[in-house]
Amino acid sequence: MTAPWGPDNPLRFNIDPEDAGRGLGRLVIALLEIVRQLLERQALRRVDAGSLAPDEIERLGRALLELDVRFGELREIFGVSAEDIRLSNDHLDRLVATDPPPVEKG
Repeated sequence: MTAPWGPDNPLRFNIDPEDAGRGLGRLVIALLEIVRQLLERQALRRVDAGSLAPDEIERLGRALLELDVRFGELREIFGVSAEDIRLSNDHLDRLVATDPPPVEKG
């Protein structure tokens, strides 16, 4: 009986370069969408805290809307729906928590 893979029988994959590229593109879009959601939440925190001037709030709003449009275009190109990559509010809240997690000393 021979091993299914090893030095004499390397593991091989039949990968279509187009499929691999599309998969990588989808992964990148998903990661960028998560970063966009985090930026949006952080911007809302700053607005709620009153640390932005009215013109800064206006520019920030326009920038976030434009970013959302661009991401929509990229999601369409790579066949990723917004629901495919949305994190729950609990996950996002943990990522942008204001208090750092406690550090264990050992």
